[in-house]
Amino acid sequence: MALKAALFDRVEHFTVIGKEVPKIKGNDVLIRVISAGICGSDIHAYLGKHPFRHPPSILGHEVVGKIIEVGNSVLTFEEGDMVTIEPQIGCGNCNSCIKGDYNLCEEKVVLGTTEWDGGFAEYVVAKEKSVYKLPKTLTPDLAVLTEPLAVGVHAVNIAEVKQGDKVAILGSGPIGLVTAVAAHAKGAETICLTDAIDKNLEIGKKLCATDVVNVRYQSLKEYAAAHIGQFDHVFLTASYETIVDDALNVLKRKGKIISIALFEEQISIDLNRLMISEIQIYGSSMYVKEDFDMAIDILASRKYKLESLITHRYHFDQINEAMEVALTKNGSPIKVVVDMMKI
Repeated sequence: MALKAALFDRVEHFTVIGKEVPKIKGNDVLIRVISAGICGSDIHAYLGKHPFRHPPSILGHEVVGKIIEVGNSVLTFEEGDMVTIEPQIGCGNCNSCIKGDYNLCEEKVVLGTTEWDGGFAEYVVAKEKSVYKLPKTLTPDLAVLTEPLAVGVHAVNIAEVKQGDKVAILGSGPIGLVTAVAAHAKGAETICLTDAIDKNLEIGKKLCATDVVNVRYQSLKEYAAAHIGQFDHVFLTASYETIVDDALNVLKRKGKIISIALFEEQISIDLNRLMISEIQIYGSSMYVKEDFDMAIDILASRKYKLESLITHRYHFDQINEAMEVALTKNGSPIKVVVDMMKI
């Protein structure tokens, strides 16, 4: 049996190819892909600027689908289960893996790379331990947001956001918006989003944001001084030259900066400001199981209008067009999803 897959064959180009459906081993499951979201890291790869996603490969790691075959050692799934995939597998032997920080494993295999064919294909193979069954209350069209939401959940867990905290999120793209939701779910009382696009900020308000700042017209520093005061945590979900300074301008002493964005260029940091105020800067990379579990719970609760993030859907054969829209922002997309089959 053959499958169709979108091969990322060169920078800024995909070719739809035919290839054999992969054979599964004892602890594998074979998944018929329903939908796959386009992530910012896919766009970086598309432009040839990602550190480890390179052509030739099959991208796509925000996946939802239906199991059509299970290996003979699989115990927790059966054919017909609706699932999503945690798109990373640690080596299991290094210090990071032993401590449970397998997201930091230097030898991990990541979905959507040359080592593990991704979800821009009709079928994908995954290990049982990286697959999550979806609850009945969670539809496949919404479940495609599990992976990006888990990114936000992980960042919020690193920050240790608690009830009553004040949080600022610099950048209201998909990751900024899901980080806002994750912070709200953890009890943050004030959630301030910044961006230069009104549409994104409007969606942020409908989700959970208490405050929004369009930085084309007003700085966050000015807005916070007039309406909020200082923040406990600032999340960096965009990548521009002055973003750390913008965070430091509104952060309380001993506050935390959590960097989630992928920066293409190096930026400077005034370490004296960190020293004087004992500011703490954390990196947040992907997620671990507890983050994925929490993301699924948030989506299944239907408490937040997260379906509003999915602004554009394209058929699999239109993947080049879908990537161009995600890249150029033509039509003001937030989350672009590629549908492999009808839901």
